[in-house]
Amino acid sequence: MSLTKVFSLLLHPLLVVVLSSPIIVLLLAIQTEPVIVSAPALTADEISRMEQLLLESAPQSPSIRSQQNLRLDADELNLLLRYSINSMQLSPEWAAVLSLDDNAVYTDLTFQLADSWIPLFLNIRANFNLSNSTLALDKLVVGKLQIPKGLLQLAFSRIRDNLGNKNSAYRDLNQLIADVDQVSVLQGHMLVALQWDPDLISRISDQAQQLFISDRDRQRIIEHYRLISEIATTIPLNRRAVSLNTFLVPLFAAAYEKSENGSDPIAENRTLFQTLAIYINNEDISQLLGETLAEQIQPAKYVEVRLQRRQDLAQHLVSIAAITSSAGADFAQLLSTIKEAYDARYRSGFSFSDLTANTVGVSLASLSTRDHATAIEMQVRFAALQAESDYMPEVGNNRDGISESDFTAIYSDRNSHEYQQRLTNIQALIEARPLFQGLD
Repeated sequence: MSLTKVFSLLLHPLLVVVLSSPIIVLLLAIQTEPVIVSAPALTADEISRMEQLLLESAPQSPSIRSQQNLRLDADELNLLLRYSINSMQLSPEWAAVLSLDDNAVYTDLTFQLADSWIPLFLNIRANFNLSNSTLALDKLVVGKLQIPKGLLQLAFSRIRDNLGNKNSAYRDLNQLIADVDQVSVLQGHMLVALQWDPDLISRISDQAQQLFISDRDRQRIIEHYRLISEIATTIPLNRRAVSLNTFLVPLFAAAYEKSENGSDPIAENRTLFQTLAIYINNEDISQLLGETLAEQIQPAKYVEVRLQRRQDLAQHLVSIAAITSSAGADFAQLLSTIKEAYDARYRSGFSFSDLTANTVGVSLASLSTRDHATAIEMQVRFAALQAESDYMPEVGNNRDGISESDFTAIYSDRNSHEYQQRLTNIQALIEARPLFQGLD
C-alpha cells in the first residue's frame, strides 16, 4: 500500500470528524423540549408584592451614599426575574428560574429558537458557587454540552483584556462589584450587603440607557435638543417659567414635518419625550448621547417648565412619558406606584396629583408610540394644542401629602376596592380630555 493511500485512509475519517464537529455541537446544544416553561403574567397580588419588595430595598435617601442590606428568598428573586422578562418583552420566547442552596445559586434558562413543526430550544444551566463573598460561575451547560472550565476562564480573560481600564462602563461595573461588602446564600435566602453610591448608580444607569439608543436615534435627539434650545432662546429673560405647551407644540409640529418627509414617527415621538425629559429635569444631555457626542452640542438655556403652574407636575408627566416610550407602560406604571409609596413613607407623602400626571404621561407616550398611524395622529394633535386642559385634568382639589399610615387607614392597600376605584376615576377624567377623544 502506498504512503499516499495510507495518509488518505488516516485523514479521511479525521476530516469527517472535523467537518461534522460543528453539527455535533449544535445537536448537543439544541433541544426539542424546554427545560423551563414560560410563566404566566404576574397577578395583581404578585405585582403588589413586588412593589413592596422594591420599596423595602430602596435606600431611605437615594442621593446619599449609604450601607444597604438586602435579603431575598428564591420566590422573591424569581418574582423579580419573571417581571424583568415580561417588562423587557422577552416572554414567551425566554423563560428563566433560579434556586438557592447553601453557598450556591443555580439558574436555568430557556430560549425558544423556532416555533415550527419541530420546536427548537436552547436550554442553559449555570451554577454559581460562593467564594470570598463573590458568586463565581462554576459550571455552564448548554443543552447536553458542558462548557469546559478552561474555555470559560479563557473567555472571561479575553473579555477583561479587551475591555480593560479604557472602557468606562467596565470600570464602573468593577466598582459596583467592589462596593459589595458581603454576599451569603444560606437557608434559602440570599443576603447582600453593599455600599450605595448614587453617582456610580447614575453612571451605570446612563450607560445602560445608551445601549438601547441607535445612532439614528442619537441624531434625532440632537435635532430635538437644538429645537428646544431655539425655543428657550426666544423666552424673555424676565420670564420665570413657561407652560409645558410652550415646548410640546413646536416640538411635535417639527416631528410631524419630519414624519411627512419619511422619518419614523414612533422613533421621533420616543426620542422627543426622552430629550424633553432631560431638559425639563435640568439634566445633562450626555445621559442620552454620551460624553463625547454631548461635548459637541451647546447646552440649552434652562427655563423652568410648569403644568398647572406646578413644576413637579410637568416633571412627572414628561419623565414617565420618556420611560413609557422607552421601556413600556407596565414598567412606567410600576415606577410611578413605587415612587408615590416611597414618598408616603420617607418624603412629602402620597400624591394623587403626581399620580394623575404620571398616568397622563403613560397615556400620552403609549399612544404616541403605539403604531405608525396613531403616532402621526398624536403629532397632529400635539401641534394643535390650545390649553393644558386638553390633556391634563385639574388636580387642585386632590388631597396630597398622605402619609403611609394615613394611606393604609383610608385605602387599606393598593389592591383595595376603594383605591382601585380612585384609579378608575382618574383614568376616566384623563380619557375625557379632548386630546384623547376618538383614540381607542
